[in-house]
Amino acid sequence: MPKALLLLAILLLLASLCSAQEVIYEHYASGTDFWVVIPYSSFNFAKNSQVANYQVSLQIKNSAKKQVGFLEQSIIIPRQDWLQETAIPVRWSLDLPAGNYSAELLIRNKALGEKRNTSKTFQLDNGYTEIGQSWLLAEKDGLTFIPGQMEDLLPKLDKLMFRQSFSIPVDSIHIQANNHTMHINNLSSPIETDLLPFIKETQDKQLRFTFFERNIHYLVEPFLYSPWYSYSLRYSYEDQIAQLRYIATQNEWQVLRSLPKSKYAQAIESFWKANDPSPGTIRNETREKFYQRVLRADEMFTVHKKLKGWSSDRGRIYIKFGEPDEIVSESYPLGRYPNIIWTYYTQNRVFIFADTKGFGLYTLRNKDDEY
Repeated sequence: MPKALLLLAILLLLASLCSAQEVIYEHYASGTDFWVVIPYSSFNFAKNSQVANYQVSLQIKNSAKKQVGFLEQSIIIPRQDWLQETAIPVRWSLDLPAGNYSAELLIRNKALGEKRNTSKTFQLDNGYTEIGQSWLLAEKDGLTFIPGQMEDLLPKLDKLMFRQSFSIPVDSIHIQANNHTMHINNLSSPIETDLLPFIKETQDKQLRFTFFERNIHYLVEPFLYSPWYSYSLRYSYEDQIAQLRYIATQNEWQVLRSLPKSKYAQAIESFWKANDPSPGTIRNETREKFYQRVLRADEMFTVHKKLKGWSSDRGRIYIKFGEPDEIVSESYPLGRYPNIIWTYYTQNRVFIFADTKGFGLYTLRNKDDEY
Protein backbone atom coordinates (compact mmCIF):
# COMPACT_ATOMS: atom_id res chain seq x y z
CA MET A 1 0.00 0.00 0.00
CA PRO A 2 1.42 3.43 -0.88
CA LYS A 3 2.47 5.57 2.05
CA ALA A 4 3.38 9.27 2.10
CA LEU A 5 5.42 10.53 5.02
CA LEU A 6 4.92 14.26 5.41
CA LEU A 7 6.71 16.09 8.21
CA LEU A 8 4.69 19.09 9.26
CA ALA A 9 5.84 21.85 11.61
CA ILE A 10 6.01 25.60 11.90
CA LEU A 11 7.29 28.07 9.32
CA LEU A 12 9.78 29.75 11.61
CA LEU A 13 9.51 33.47 11.22
CA LEU A 14 9.60 35.08 14.64
CA ALA A 15 11.64 38.04 15.80
CA SER A 16 12.19 41.57 17.03
CA LEU A 17 15.58 42.96 18.02
CA CYS A 18 16.15 39.97 20.27
CA SER A 19 13.02 37.95 19.71
CA ALA A 20 9.57 38.60 18.37
CA GLN A 21 6.39 37.31 16.86
CA GLU A 22 4.86 36.35 13.56
CA VAL A 23 1.39 36.04 12.12
CA ILE A 24 0.62 32.42 11.25
CA TYR A 25 -2.55 31.57 9.35
CA GLU A 26 -4.47 28.39 8.56
CA HIS A 27 -7.31 28.45 6.04
CA TYR A 28 -10.39 26.23 6.46
CA ALA A 29 -13.97 26.13 5.20
CA SER A 30 -15.08 27.32 8.64
CA GLY A 31 -12.80 30.38 8.43
CA THR A 32 -9.18 31.49 8.52
CA ASP A 33 -7.42 31.05 11.86
CA PHE A 34 -4.77 33.64 12.72
CA TRP A 35 -2.19 32.90 15.39
CA VAL A 36 0.32 35.31 16.89
CA VAL A 37 3.08 33.73 19.00
CA ILE A 38 4.81 36.24 21.31
CA PRO A 39 7.98 35.17 23.16
CA TYR A 40 7.73 35.78 26.89
CA SER A 41 11.21 37.34 26.80
CA SER A 42 9.87 40.15 24.60
CA PHE A 43 7.44 41.43 27.24
CA ASN A 44 8.56 44.46 29.26
CA PHE A 45 7.42 45.08 32.83
CA ALA A 46 7.09 48.46 34.51
CA LYS A 47 9.26 49.00 37.57
CA ASN A 48 7.96 47.11 40.61
CA SER A 49 5.08 45.69 38.56
CA GLN A 50 4.29 41.97 38.68
CA VAL A 51 2.18 42.00 35.51
CA ALA A 52 2.45 43.45 32.01
CA ASN A 53 -0.70 44.57 30.20
CA TYR A 54 -0.59 44.41 26.41
CA GLN A 55 -2.98 45.12 23.57
CA VAL A 56 -2.54 42.90 20.48
CA SER A 57 -4.32 43.90 17.28
CA LEU A 58 -4.33 42.54 13.74
CA GLN A 59 -5.58 44.52 10.76
CA ILE A 60 -6.37 42.57 7.57
CA LYS A 61 -6.44 44.40 4.23
CA ASN A 62 -7.29 43.07 0.78
CA SER A 63 -5.35 43.69 -2.43
CA ALA A 64 -7.14 47.05 -2.83
CA LYS A 65 -5.73 48.13 0.59
CA LYS A 66 -9.24 48.10 2.05
CA GLN A 67 -9.65 46.88 5.62
CA VAL A 68 -11.64 43.65 5.66
CA GLY A 69 -11.02 42.66 9.26
CA PHE A 70 -9.79 44.11 12.54
CA LEU A 71 -9.00 41.75 15.42
CA GLU A 72 -7.96 42.85 18.89
CA GLN A 73 -7.27 41.25 22.26
CA SER A 74 -5.87 42.34 25.62
CA ILE A 75 -3.45 40.02 27.41
CA ILE A 76 -2.14 40.24 30.97
CA ILE A 77 1.23 38.57 31.52
CA PRO A 78 2.56 37.74 35.02
CA ARG A 79 6.21 38.16 35.90
CA GLN A 80 7.32 34.54 36.44
CA ASP A 81 10.75 32.92 36.04
CA TRP A 82 9.21 29.65 34.88
CA LEU A 83 7.79 31.40 31.82
CA GLN A 84 11.28 31.96 30.39
CA GLU A 85 11.79 30.06 27.12
CA THR A 86 8.05 30.02 26.47
CA ALA A 87 5.69 32.06 24.29
CA ILE A 88 2.18 33.43 24.63
CA PRO A 89 -0.28 32.55 21.83
CA VAL A 90 -3.11 34.77 20.61
CA ARG A 91 -5.68 33.32 18.20
CA TRP A 92 -8.55 34.75 16.16
CA SER A 93 -10.76 33.44 13.36
CA LEU A 94 -12.06 35.45 10.41
CA ASP A 95 -14.15 34.50 7.38
CA LEU A 96 -12.22 35.53 4.26
CA PRO A 97 -12.75 34.63 0.58
CA ALA A 98 -9.89 33.62 -1.71
CA GLY A 99 -7.57 36.50 -2.60
CA ASN A 100 -4.41 38.41 -1.75
CA TYR A 101 -4.13 40.05 1.66
CA SER A 102 -1.82 41.84 4.05
CA ALA A 103 -1.79 41.42 7.83
CA GLU A 104 -0.57 44.31 9.99
CA LEU A 105 0.25 43.32 13.56
CA LEU A 106 0.54 45.85 16.40
CA ILE A 107 1.60 44.93 19.94
CA ARG A 108 1.34 47.76 22.48
CA ASN A 109 2.38 47.88 26.13
CA LYS A 110 -0.46 49.79 27.81
CA ALA A 111 1.60 50.91 30.80
CA LEU A 112 4.90 51.79 29.12
CA GLY A 113 3.55 52.91 25.76
CA GLU A 114 6.11 50.96 23.72
CA LYS A 115 4.85 49.58 20.41
CA ARG A 116 6.01 46.89 18.04
CA ASN A 117 4.56 46.26 14.63
CA THR A 118 5.13 44.10 11.61
CA SER A 119 3.28 43.15 8.48
CA LYS A 120 3.18 40.26 6.06
CA THR A 121 1.41 39.45 2.84
CA PHE A 122 -0.39 36.19 2.24
CA GLN A 123 -2.60 34.55 -0.34
CA LEU A 124 -5.70 32.43 0.16
CA ASP A 125 -6.71 30.23 -2.73
CA ASN A 126 -9.76 28.03 -3.13
CA GLY A 127 -8.01 25.15 -1.41
CA TYR A 128 -7.75 24.67 2.34
CA THR A 129 -4.96 23.85 4.77
CA GLU A 130 -4.88 20.06 4.77
CA ILE A 131 -3.33 19.61 8.21
CA GLY A 132 -2.59 22.66 10.34
CA GLN A 133 -0.11 23.14 13.14
CA SER A 134 -0.19 20.66 16.00
CA TRP A 135 -0.46 23.16 18.82
CA LEU A 136 0.60 22.21 22.35
CA LEU A 137 -0.97 24.74 24.69
CA ALA A 138 0.15 24.49 28.30
CA GLU A 139 -2.03 25.89 31.08
CA LYS A 140 -0.97 26.98 34.56
CA ASP A 141 -2.65 29.35 37.01
CA GLY A 142 -5.14 30.42 34.36
CA LEU A 143 -2.45 31.36 31.79
CA THR A 144 -2.11 29.62 28.42
CA PHE A 145 1.38 29.45 26.91
CA ILE A 146 3.49 27.45 24.45
CA PRO A 147 6.35 25.59 26.16
CA GLY A 148 9.85 25.34 24.76
CA GLN A 149 10.65 22.09 26.54
CA MET A 150 8.38 20.13 28.79
CA GLU A 151 10.77 18.32 31.11
CA ASP A 152 10.91 20.98 33.83
CA LEU A 153 7.42 22.35 33.26
CA LEU A 154 5.36 19.16 33.35
CA PRO A 155 5.08 18.87 37.16
CA LYS A 156 3.83 22.47 37.31
CA LEU A 157 1.16 22.28 34.60
CA ASP A 158 -2.59 22.12 35.10
CA LYS A 159 -3.22 21.01 31.49
CA LEU A 160 -1.38 20.39 28.23
CA MET A 161 -3.98 20.86 25.52
CA PHE A 162 -3.46 19.43 22.05
CA ARG A 163 -5.27 21.52 19.42
CA GLN A 164 -5.38 20.41 15.81
CA SER A 165 -7.35 21.59 12.78
CA PHE A 166 -7.51 19.86 9.40
CA SER A 167 -9.58 19.76 6.21
CA ILE A 168 -8.73 16.30 4.85
CA PRO A 169 -10.85 13.28 5.87
CA VAL A 170 -8.67 12.04 8.73
CA ASP A 171 -9.68 8.59 10.00
CA SER A 172 -7.71 8.65 13.25
CA ILE A 173 -4.75 10.20 15.04
CA HIS A 174 -2.20 8.16 16.96
CA ILE A 175 -0.16 9.92 19.65
CA GLN A 176 2.84 7.86 20.69
CA ALA A 177 5.20 8.12 23.66
CA ASN A 178 7.56 5.25 24.47
CA ASN A 179 5.55 2.06 23.82
CA HIS A 180 2.24 3.70 24.67
CA THR A 181 -0.16 4.92 22.01
CA MET A 182 -3.21 7.12 22.45
CA HIS A 183 -5.84 6.79 19.71
CA ILE A 184 -8.27 9.54 18.74
CA ASN A 185 -11.13 8.34 16.52
CA ASN A 186 -14.39 9.76 15.15
CA LEU A 187 -12.67 13.00 14.30
CA SER A 188 -14.06 16.45 13.58
CA SER A 189 -11.97 19.60 13.21
CA PRO A 190 -10.70 21.14 15.40
CA ILE A 191 -9.58 18.55 17.95
CA GLU A 192 -8.93 19.68 21.52
CA THR A 193 -7.80 17.18 24.14
CA ASP A 194 -5.69 17.24 27.30
CA LEU A 195 -2.50 15.18 26.88
CA LEU A 196 -1.16 15.75 30.38
CA PRO A 197 -2.56 12.51 31.91
CA PHE A 198 -1.18 10.51 28.96
CA ILE A 199 2.30 12.03 29.24
CA LYS A 200 2.44 11.54 33.01
CA GLU A 201 1.43 7.90 32.56
CA THR A 202 4.09 7.16 29.93
CA GLN A 203 6.86 9.25 31.57
CA ASP A 204 7.96 10.28 28.05
CA LYS A 205 8.10 13.92 27.00
CA GLN A 206 8.80 13.20 23.31
CA LEU A 207 5.45 12.99 21.54
CA ARG A 208 4.99 11.62 18.03
CA PHE A 209 1.79 12.25 16.08
CA THR A 210 0.58 10.19 13.12
CA PHE A 211 -2.49 11.12 11.07
CA PHE A 212 -4.20 8.35 9.12
CA GLU A 213 -6.14 9.15 5.95
CA ARG A 214 -7.09 5.77 4.54
CA ASN A 215 -3.77 4.36 3.27
CA ILE A 216 -1.79 7.58 3.73
CA HIS A 217 0.13 8.32 6.90
CA TYR A 218 1.15 11.86 7.89
CA LEU A 219 3.84 12.30 10.52
CA VAL A 220 3.12 15.57 12.29
CA GLU A 221 5.62 17.40 14.48
CA PRO A 222 4.14 19.28 17.46
CA PHE A 223 4.81 22.98 17.82
CA LEU A 224 7.17 23.93 20.65
CA TYR A 225 8.61 27.39 21.15
CA SER A 226 12.28 27.89 20.37
CA PRO A 227 14.18 31.08 21.27
CA TRP A 228 15.92 31.25 17.88
CA TYR A 229 12.64 32.15 16.19
CA SER A 230 14.06 35.56 15.46
CA TYR A 231 14.45 36.32 11.82
CA SER A 232 11.67 38.11 9.99
CA LEU A 233 11.68 41.32 12.02
CA ARG A 234 15.39 41.43 12.74
CA TYR A 235 16.27 41.75 9.08
CA SER A 236 14.86 44.21 6.57
CA TYR A 237 13.67 43.00 3.20
CA GLU A 238 16.86 44.47 1.72
CA ASP A 239 18.92 42.34 4.13
CA GLN A 240 16.87 39.26 3.35
CA ILE A 241 17.38 39.71 -0.39
CA ALA A 242 21.13 40.15 0.16
CA GLN A 243 21.23 36.97 2.26
CA LEU A 244 19.44 34.98 -0.44
CA ARG A 245 22.35 35.77 -2.76
CA TYR A 246 24.38 33.20 -0.83
CA ILE A 247 22.17 30.30 -1.87
CA ALA A 248 20.32 31.51 -4.98
CA THR A 249 21.24 30.19 -8.40
CA GLN A 250 22.69 32.66 -10.89
CA ASN A 251 19.33 32.94 -12.68
CA GLU A 252 17.44 33.42 -9.40
CA TRP A 253 19.85 36.12 -8.28
CA GLN A 254 19.59 38.00 -11.58
CA VAL A 255 15.83 38.21 -11.04
CA LEU A 256 16.07 39.17 -7.35
CA ARG A 257 18.65 41.92 -7.84
CA SER A 258 16.61 43.62 -10.57
CA LEU A 259 13.42 43.95 -8.53
CA PRO A 260 12.15 47.23 -7.05
CA LYS A 261 11.93 47.30 -3.25
CA SER A 262 8.13 47.20 -3.42
CA LYS A 263 8.41 43.65 -4.81
CA TYR A 264 10.89 42.29 -2.25
CA ALA A 265 8.36 40.72 0.14
CA GLN A 266 6.54 38.88 -2.64
CA ALA A 267 9.82 37.79 -4.24
CA ILE A 268 11.12 36.33 -0.97
CA GLU A 269 7.99 34.23 -0.54
CA SER A 270 8.16 33.09 -4.17
CA PHE A 271 11.82 32.11 -3.76
CA TRP A 272 11.10 29.91 -0.76
CA LYS A 273 8.03 28.39 -2.38
CA ALA A 274 10.20 27.38 -5.35
CA ASN A 275 12.84 25.97 -2.98
CA ASP A 276 10.54 23.99 -0.70
CA PRO A 277 11.68 20.34 -0.34
CA SER A 278 8.20 19.34 0.85
CA PRO A 279 5.66 21.35 -1.18
CA GLY A 280 2.11 21.07 0.04
CA THR A 281 3.11 21.00 3.71
CA ILE A 282 3.33 23.94 6.08
CA ARG A 283 6.96 23.25 6.84
CA ASN A 284 9.84 24.34 4.58
CA GLU A 285 12.90 22.63 6.06
CA THR A 286 15.35 24.48 3.80
CA ARG A 287 14.00 27.85 4.86
CA GLU A 288 14.14 26.89 8.54
CA LYS A 289 17.76 25.76 8.26
CA PHE A 290 18.69 28.96 6.42
CA TYR A 291 17.14 31.17 9.11
CA GLN A 292 18.93 29.24 11.84
CA ARG A 293 22.28 29.66 10.09
CA VAL A 294 21.79 33.40 9.49
CA LEU A 295 20.94 34.00 13.15
CA ARG A 296 23.78 31.81 14.34
CA ALA A 297 26.24 33.58 12.02
CA ASP A 298 25.21 36.94 13.50
CA GLU A 299 25.68 35.58 17.00
CA MET A 300 29.15 34.15 16.34
CA PHE A 301 30.80 36.54 13.88
CA THR A 302 29.50 40.07 14.51
CA VAL A 303 32.45 42.25 15.56
CA HIS A 304 30.69 45.65 15.39
CA LYS A 305 27.09 46.80 14.97
CA LYS A 306 27.99 47.99 11.47
CA LEU A 307 29.83 44.76 10.66
CA LYS A 308 27.12 42.15 10.96
CA GLY A 309 28.15 38.53 11.27
CA TRP A 310 25.88 37.32 8.46
CA SER A 311 27.59 39.63 5.95
CA SER A 312 31.13 38.65 6.98
CA ASP A 313 33.15 36.06 5.09
CA ARG A 314 32.85 33.53 7.88
CA GLY A 315 29.14 34.24 8.14
CA ARG A 316 28.63 33.70 4.42
CA ILE A 317 30.49 30.40 4.42
CA TYR A 318 28.64 29.25 7.53
CA ILE A 319 25.26 30.09 5.98
CA LYS A 320 26.14 28.30 2.74
CA PHE A 321 27.84 25.19 4.11
CA GLY A 322 26.88 24.95 7.78
CA GLU A 323 29.04 23.97 10.75
CA PRO A 324 32.54 22.85 9.69
CA ASP A 325 33.69 19.36 10.62
CA GLU A 326 36.97 20.73 11.99
CA ILE A 327 38.26 24.15 13.04
CA VAL A 328 41.97 24.85 13.50
CA SER A 329 43.14 28.31 14.57
CA GLU A 330 46.49 30.03 15.01
CA SER A 331 46.15 33.09 17.19
CA TYR A 332 49.81 34.23 17.16
CA PRO A 333 51.62 32.58 14.22
CA LEU A 334 55.18 33.66 13.45
CA GLY A 335 55.41 35.88 10.40
CA ARG A 336 51.73 35.44 9.43
CA TYR A 337 48.36 36.93 10.22
CA PRO A 338 46.19 35.14 12.80
CA ASN A 339 44.24 32.55 10.85
CA ILE A 340 41.43 30.04 11.14
CA ILE A 341 40.98 26.98 8.93
CA TRP A 342 37.58 25.39 8.43
CA THR A 343 37.45 21.87 7.00
CA TYR A 344 34.35 20.20 5.59
CA TYR A 345 35.32 16.59 5.08
CA THR A 346 32.02 15.37 3.64
CA GLN A 347 31.93 18.27 1.15
CA ASN A 348 35.66 18.11 0.40
CA ARG A 349 36.15 21.82 1.12
CA VAL A 350 38.73 23.79 3.12
CA PHE A 351 38.42 27.52 3.85
CA ILE A 352 41.22 29.70 5.24
CA PHE A 353 40.38 32.96 7.03
CA ALA A 354 42.91 35.56 8.19
CA ASP A 355 42.64 38.59 10.48
CA THR A 356 44.58 41.06 8.35
CA LYS A 357 43.28 44.17 10.14
CA GLY A 358 43.89 42.99 13.68
CA PHE A 359 40.39 43.52 15.11
CA GLY A 360 38.77 40.11 14.62
CA LEU A 361 37.28 40.53 11.14
CA TYR A 362 38.57 37.39 9.46
CA THR A 363 38.48 37.46 5.66
CA LEU A 364 38.48 34.49 3.31
CA ARG A 365 41.86 33.99 1.66
CA ASN A 366 40.98 31.24 -0.83
CA LYS A 367 37.83 32.67 -2.41
CA ASP A 368 38.11 30.52 -5.54
CA ASP A 369 37.45 27.43 -3.44
CA GLU A 370 34.03 28.75 -2.44
CA TYR A 371 32.49 28.17 -5.88
